[in-house]
Amino acid sequence: MEEFELPVTYKGQDLLFNVRLATFTYGYKFYVEIDDNEVVFERDDEGNLRAIVPEVTSSTTIEKGLIEAIIEVFSNSL
Repeated sequence: MEEFELPVTYKGQDLLFNVRLATFTYGYKFYVEIDDNEVVFERDDEGNLRAIVPEVTSSTTIEKGLIEAIIEVFSNSL
């Protein structure tokens, strides 16, 4: 499993997220640590990236705009 840092600009702030890349026979998934929660980014049936956010999260909620910003960075990099 490969690990790297993902720089994302969101609401005028430069953020850095830890990412683990897991490759499989049929594709890959990105595991991104956001506010002590692990969000999984993977391709859907149409080939678009989607985020799977855990239902049980910490006291902070993950903003939809942040998820969209991360997807945009992944999309521009792939």
